[in-house]
Amino acid sequence: MENELILEVKDLGNIVIKLEPAVSPLTYTRLGKSLPTRANAVKYGQVIIIPLDLGLVSEGKRTSLKPYEVGYWVKKRSLVIALNNIDLGEQVNVIGYVTSGVEFLGKLNGGYSIKLIMK
Repeated sequence: MENELILEVKDLGNIVIKLEPAVSPLTYTRLGKSLPTRANAVKYGQVIIIPLDLGLVSEGKRTSLKPYEVGYWVKKRSLVIALNNIDLGEQVNVIGYVTSGVEFLGKLNGGYSIKLIMK
């Protein structure tokens, strides 16, 4: 499998996420099988939420993310990108971190259609 998740945001550009398969291998595998796909991204407070149902995958005990970390929010069945240090109060499986396109994250207000692919 590939090690980058590319979020192609129409009219903005690409957000590149370096994936770390060893941290949450089951989540990584399910993500790979669900792509390519399209989803809407919404900024909510200090997180970007991208609905993507990978099922109830329990890997790890983390509930918080550091700036630009990416995880799968199990209860919400969504990918989340942290804009700052956040505590979701619920389990999140860390899958990687943003390496490129950080400048686009703050512009994802009101819902953007995103194409998700792995490379």
